[in-house]
Amino acid sequence: MLNHSQNNFRKRSTQEDLDEIEDWTDRAARRMYEAAGLGPKDVDIFNPYDGYAPMAQFFLEGFQWHGKRGDVFAFYAGDIRVEGPHPFCSSGGNLGTGRCRTAMYTDSIEQLRGTAGPRQVRVRAETALAAFTTPSSGGWIMFGKHSS
Repeated sequence: MLNHSQNNFRKRSTQEDLDEIEDWTDRAARRMYEAAGLGPKDVDIFNPYDGYAPMAQFFLEGFQWHGKRGDVFAFYAGDIRVEGPHPFCSSGGNLGTGRCRTAMYTDSIEQLRGTAGPRQVRVRAETALAAFTTPSSGGWIMFGKHSS
């Protein structure tokens, strides 16, 4: 494991707004990358929490995996299948696995081990970033492939 981050950002009111959510994801991304000594281009497998569909967009933009804020729709227009150049949520995420909370972590580990079966990505799989929670209380883990 290259880094782990747990966030619990203070809300300004009972209902967070878009600016707050974007700020939280940006801050979480900075914490993860700085502590791991890596950046967005170093991440091969990205498995963000998607228990609510819009959250994947917040995480994609905040972590700048393939672009920056506002680029997410162009990213989705590309090839995000496991066979494609930018595999995204190769486990199917929470929306694809019946909200099995650990799908993003277990899939990331299987991708790095090369044991994901039909879900195995075709790109280099040496670093994975995964989460399973909302932007305000994000719990993130960055995994690195063990080299011997």
